[in-house]
Amino acid sequence: MSTSSRTSPNIADTMSASDQAVVTERGALSRGRAALAVIGGRGAGALARRLRLGAGTSLPGLVAGRIDPAITARLGAQLRHGSVVITGTNGKTTTSGLTAYALRAGGLRVWRNREGANLLRGVTAALVIRARPHGNLRRRGDAAAVFEVDEAAFPHVVAALQPRVIAITNLFRDQLDRYGEVDTVAERWRTALATLRGATTLALNADDPSVAALGDGFRAGPVRYFGVQDTADGDTDNSEDDRERVDVMDARSCPRCRAPLTFTQRYYSHIGHWACPACGYARPAPQVTARAIVPDGLDGTRFLLGLPDGEREARIALPGLYNVYNALAASTAALAMGIGADAITSALGAFAPAFGRAERIDVDGRTVRILLAKNPTGLNEVLRTLGTHTRAAHLLLALSDLPADGEDVSWIWDADLERLAGTGAQITATGTRAFDLGLRLKYAGASATHIEPEIAAALWHAVQATPAGETLYIVPTYTAMLAVRGALERRGYAPHYWEQRDV
Repeated sequence: MSTSSRTSPNIADTMSASDQAVVTERGALSRGRAALAVIGGRGAGALARRLRLGAGTSLPGLVAGRIDPAITARLGAQLRHGSVVITGTNGKTTTSGLTAYALRAGGLRVWRNREGANLLRGVTAALVIRARPHGNLRRRGDAAAVFEVDEAAFPHVVAALQPRVIAITNLFRDQLDRYGEVDTVAERWRTALATLRGATTLALNADDPSVAALGDGFRAGPVRYFGVQDTADGDTDNSEDDRERVDVMDARSCPRCRAPLTFTQRYYSHIGHWACPACGYARPAPQVTARAIVPDGLDGTRFLLGLPDGEREARIALPGLYNVYNALAASTAALAMGIGADAITSALGAFAPAFGRAERIDVDGRTVRILLAKNPTGLNEVLRTLGTHTRAAHLLLALSDLPADGEDVSWIWDADLERLAGTGAQITATGTRAFDLGLRLKYAGASATHIEPEIAAALWHAVQATPAGETLYIVPTYTAMLAVRGALERRGYAPHYWEQRDV
């Protein structure tokens, strides 16, 4: 018999009967533990909702993970089309939503942690609630999963899921008490990427030096970059004096040699066309691009989307250049999942904003717009967008320091609240750190007209102070945004965020 025609013996054939019995028993125990994890997790979630303790978006994962620590990996491996993991400082929720729309437009069933529970337990919960009591996914796992993932949870989720695609939006200073400096976060991400065992496509922001550098030495699969080629729209403040005044640059040095970077285009913060004159490292050429960006006020943005097969007109129902980047990240992830250009473009146009992300709500003849901002770069871009596209005469700014926000709120001194000076805006300040915010506004020359730490009371004060037919713009940190939404939900002005449609 030739060497090429030989077959390797089955491992089971070389095992003794007692060894095979042990393996069978362990397999049965493992399946039994998985089944108990699913039953326990789903039961805990149902109980939380019945007792009105919330949506039960994390509890099922927490309980299931305690019963079977391997449940995330076990269920994730059953996904027929694999998983997409999306992380970054800003834009995770919007990017994951856009990606899910694109995958559905391409014909895939999509499961995701839509409610934003983005720690490992939230990802686990999103799988557990789609599993049957015997411990296997419904529909035999015939779906793709899209998960937004917290920056600190990213290594644990990646290790468990071994995703088919990973998309990273950006890296800014955020929650220093929890994450540390941007270099620390980037190194944790790099270490996590090195643990990938299978074929994973990496989608990276070419215009963010810290993110683009994660492609160096990546061996698990192809690296695809996205970026903005030009704006040419008046949507950003590109004068050098303005950028130096308002922008906080969190990446000034070369990721390779640490020499100072130079920029030929800088759109905001350290996002733009960069290069290192010392070692020659420069912005990678992106495969997915945007140019000729034209804003439609706060209701949308049009641009030319560049894909490998050419350019096409695209529109998203979201304001700001930062949301164009989210659309590019989602388009790159969808391409990596095998979705065609027509489906991607159609999905971008059909996408509806997620709760708190440029969301629009009608309240007694007034329009309420909620724009989440949780770090200096995010707040700068929201204020820039508001200043460019509208006269924000009525503002509710909400600053809280609960664990999900980050307990260090010193970042407000780096944000460009001076933009509000001289606008005549009626500003209400609220949140657990309302008086810190009021002091910052006073130094910015834009004193608050009303300070009320209790968020619901501040919300209704601001609503009543906004004349009928006008718009109240709410700019909250994360937990403050949830409190605002909760107050609106309790009075019937908005659905519970977990009840919103995801199609």
